[in-house]
Amino acid sequence: MGTNDIIRYNDELWISEDYLSRKVGSEYVRIAKYRARQGASSWQHDTICGRCYFRYASLPRLTSQRLGNCEELLARSEEVRNEVEAIVSRAVYSSFKRFLNLMNPDEARSAAVIHEAAIYVKANDISFSKSDFFESLAHEISLSGLKYLPSTWRVLRDKIRAYTEGTTLDKLVYAKNKGNHNSAVHAANQQLLSWLMDLGSRQQNYSSATIYRKIAVMCSQNGMRSPSQRWVNSWFSDPATQFVIQERYGAGSRFNHRYRSYTPTASALYAGDCWDIDGTRFNLIDHRDTVMKDGKPVTLNRYLYIVVVRDVMSGLPLGWIYCHEESASAVVDAIAMAVRNAGYLPYELRYDRFPGHNSESWTWLENELRKAGVILTETSSPNAKKIERWFGTLQSVFMSESNLYYGEGIQSTHRSAHRSKEYVARMQAQAQRYNFSFDDACREADHILHHFASTPYCEYSYKYRTITESPLQLHNACSHPNAVTIDYPHYCRLFGLRKELSIRNYMIQTQIQGAVYYYAVDDVETVEKYTGVKLTCCFDPENLEKIHLFDGDTFMGTFDRLPAAQQYGPNKDMRSVGKMKAIGEKMKTARNEKKMQYEAAGKFETISSEVGTLIAGRVPKAVYEASETEFLNEKWKVDNEDENLVINTRNRY
Repeated sequence: MGTNDIIRYNDELWISEDYLSRKVGSEYVRIAKYRARQGASSWQHDTICGRCYFRYASLPRLTSQRLGNCEELLARSEEVRNEVEAIVSRAVYSSFKRFLNLMNPDEARSAAVIHEAAIYVKANDISFSKSDFFESLAHEISLSGLKYLPSTWRVLRDKIRAYTEGTTLDKLVYAKNKGNHNSAVHAANQQLLSWLMDLGSRQQNYSSATIYRKIAVMCSQNGMRSPSQRWVNSWFSDPATQFVIQERYGAGSRFNHRYRSYTPTASALYAGDCWDIDGTRFNLIDHRDTVMKDGKPVTLNRYLYIVVVRDVMSGLPLGWIYCHEESASAVVDAIAMAVRNAGYLPYELRYDRFPGHNSESWTWLENELRKAGVILTETSSPNAKKIERWFGTLQSVFMSESNLYYGEGIQSTHRSAHRSKEYVARMQAQAQRYNFSFDDACREADHILHHFASTPYCEYSYKYRTITESPLQLHNACSHPNAVTIDYPHYCRLFGLRKELSIRNYMIQTQIQGAVYYYAVDDVETVEKYTGVKLTCCFDPENLEKIHLFDGDTFMGTFDRLPAAQQYGPNKDMRSVGKMKAIGEKMKTARNEKKMQYEAAGKFETISSEVGTLIAGRVPKAVYEASETEFLNEKWKVDNEDENLVINTRNRY
């Protein structure tokens, strides 16, 4: 038993597949594993640290009995693991020093491991016919990165046994090319190495055979001994050499992927944590489409394009728009559909730079989304968005079920990537015969997307074989604590139809696609403040029964559509007249109340005659007339009240 054959994971015992195969037979385990994947067996298994393990509690009783007491076995394996780690630690950090007079430090450390292991085997009377200790030791050696020691436990066991029988360490620990004098000479020739490095680093990407021929000529011209082609090939295959010359393949080449920086990332934890958006061609055969060219209708064969918004956590496509090319309007419409279906805005929205990304409509939406709290991330790297890999899965698994699917992209080299030219030609001819249109292509694509959304991951994905839910089920069952809430009026403001209109006659009147629409405004405060003032009026194109008013970012209210009164014919309907009369009476009452409030606030009981004449029209009429009479009487008052007043008009001309 190896040190990792029995482990404790999530407070339960797990048995490795290798250990079970040795105990009960590999064929028996293979069949049980297959039946477990089909749901016909209780052998629960999972991949832990890249190795297959079976849960001990899920095994049949007879199988558990053949394994023995696993708790004791686990304790023994942990004991062996600790002892093996101690052997390697002593060899690497202390006992290797005694062998430095015989070999180099790396060889000395490897020799010390064999020496310490032989001592332990002899002291504990470990049989060379049992593999447990030697398997554990080989595993620990591989983790330590020791050179000059075999990677397989059987060869390692044989070396330890040979050492106990008298074989010297210098015959057991050595480099494979240690006795090759020519290799040492070439490896020490700095001029030769500089030539090799220069030729190997060039982006002409010479083959090793070409480099060998060039090196042979250069060595001949300089009176040097040329290395063999085998030695040149070996030098180029060395990992240290590959590390230096990897630029020969060019940035992004699949041949230097091992030297690219990579950070493992986990998926989103909750629904709405992140949405990816991207567009691609939907690989269905071409359809007929009529366009206007030079004022004349022209029928063309075109291919379907799709812009998709996908939830990262569940993988569910929430919104999509079919078109013939990616554009800002298509992106906006896809996001609108996603928000409508989900009922919220995402915490983060990731997208690449699409045609129209600097348009006024998209710039406005970007700013509004940021103000709402959404993080917008623009990325140019395909690997940054999981949606890129999703397109490949959609093609290979779900599109392939459609008779109208023509295959993967032209760069794909998979044997099953493309359907034969003859098959595609037959499908195209049949599609043209039945006038396969844009709407037909959209319906076929909808069927494929809905099939993906409702199919459990375990039915087609080995990576997600333990996930028995579909993307739709995952999304609906998961909470979205980090998503941004949005109500219906603000949704209409972001993604609906917007117009700058003003209130008149207690209503808003507008035309949408040639039809006249009226919306009654029955809120007194709104009518009072905004009659004749431009407001942002927002509509849902799919529901024009309501209008949502905004003053900038401030929501003013939602008002219902007012149908025009029909006063003629059998469909006579005058209910709108009564509704507007009721609104008029409501406004009249509110207006009178406002007047009474002003009058009460500015009422004068008595005023002087001079003041009364100055504020005429701003006080009650009776008060003004009384002040005016008093003023006139004082102005024309005479000393002798009994004397007749004589007005001499002659002197005035």
